[in-house]
Amino acid sequence: MTFDTLKKKLYGAQRARNVLAVFLAVAIFGNVLQSWKISQESTQVVLIPSRVSDGMVARGAADIRYLEAVTLDAVYAMYTISPNTVSYGRNVIERVAAAQDRAHLLDLYDDIAEDIRLRRISTVFRPEKFEHDLARLQVAVTGTLATYLDTTEVSTGPRKILLTYVEEGSSIRLSRVELVEIEK
Repeated sequence: MTFDTLKKKLYGAQRARNVLAVFLAVAIFGNVLQSWKISQESTQVVLIPSRVSDGMVARGAADIRYLEAVTLDAVYAMYTISPNTVSYGRNVIERVAAAQDRAHLLDLYDDIAEDIRLRRISTVFRPEKFEHDLARLQVAVTGTLATYLDTTEVSTGPRKILLTYVEEGSSIRLSRVELVEIEK
């Protein structure tokens, strides 16, 4: 190698080092600026002291979507059940039921759950249509109830379930669940 070639390589290495040093200095300067900006800002989180629980309704007015959501919770808990989901369904019914009707609804659920356990079956309710009566706080759900033994569908049939609600303070709570005859 000649002296001129070594000199060119030295200048190239020094130039690369200087470019890297400039990029590093710019990155450090950018981090320092961002840190300074963050330290100068004042951020506050305001927590509103309120507690919203299941069944609460804005200003005491229940709307259709709210009643449908609670209805689906209750219907799925009562009629989409297997031996492994019994405790979950019972918790849902306990949560959405009105205080004065809770014992009756839980007894009804326990009867269904005991039948599921004894026969070792599972049921699945597939809702198809909702009918609302907001004046009476009632929702009727029409759908199909299928019964399974392990993974084999044993029976299927149409069902109509009527759910009645009551106002309880600022809440709408489940009061009754009943099977209704389907008009042919």
